[in-house]
Amino acid sequence: MQQTEHWDEDRYQELNTYFKVKIQHMLDSDPYIRDLQGQKNGLQLSDLIDRMSEREQELWSEFIRLDRIKLHRDMQNHLEGKGTPYSPQKGFGGSTDDGPSLW
Repeated sequence: MQQTEHWDEDRYQELNTYFKVKIQHMLDSDPYIRDLQGQKNGLQLSDLIDRMSEREQELWSEFIRLDRIKLHRDMQNHLEGKGTPYSPQKGFGGSTDDGPSLW
């Protein structure tokens, strides 16, 4: 498949960790985001992305592109009986001690 030719596990891990920290920081420190959390409609992912810099939004797009590739690969491996089996509690990846946990 052509999509998987552009898979970069290290870059995916790097961006996953970056946004995990970035979003937690935004939730903890951005008054606008904190206000949205308390409103009736709540906080949407798009609200967080809109508050990011242009460069961070470009990185987010790269992360989402890689995440789609990862999902496709995980589903294909699942259907072919390869890799870590899908678990409703842990998704496709399960838990590993090799690095930081993914979302």
